[in-house]
This record gives sequence, C-alpha cells and structure tokens, in this order.
Amino acid sequence: MKKMMMLAAVVVVLGFTGEAAASSTGLRKITNIGCAVSDNTCWVEVAGAAAGPAGCSGNSLRWSMASTGGKNILSLLTGAFLAGKEVRFEVVDTACYAESPAYPTFHYINFN
Repeated sequence: MKKMMMLAAVVVVLGFTGEAAASSTGLRKITNIGCAVSDNTCWVEVAGAAAGPAGCSGNSLRWSMASTGGKNILSLLTGAFLAGKEVRFEVVDTACYAESPAYPTFHYINFN
C-alpha cells in the first residue's frame, strides 16, 4: 500500500512538468485543510505571504478532488498537516481556481 501511495505521489508530481507558468511559494506551514460537501472543491490554508495572480492572490489555495491526482493531493496534504511538515506549492500564475475564481490554485506540490 505504501509503495502504491508513493508511486501515485511521484506520478502526480512528475505528471505536471509541462504545465503553464507557475511560481513556487517556498516551503509553507499548513494552518488549515478541508473539502466542501457540496462539490469537489478542497482547500489548504498556508502561513506566509499571499500567493497567486493579482485577481485571486491569497493564502487559501483551492483544487478539485475530482481532478487527476486530486484525491492523492488531499491525502498527501493531510499527512503533511498532521505531521507538521512544510509543503511547497507551484501556484498557477495565469489563472485562478475556475470553480471559485476568488482563490488561487496550484499545479503540484512537494515536500522538504
């Protein structure tokens, strides 16, 4: 099971290498994480400076659990949150989260 989770994490991280412009947040502490029951939107709130494009810059990053790798991202971020690990987000510089455009979104994550 652990090997499968690790493989899924690698696929998620490497699968986004050709994505549009993004910028790194640097390592951030997760202060809150959750998902809505009304749709597939999940969020993670991070400490530090706001991230994302000017139209939706903030500390609450959104993604869809229904997207490819969405459930894996939720699992990885929940584990990092519970373990007190810091996470680096590659935030989309060119667009906001489509389902809730007041918030930034990201292409992928990695840990230190």
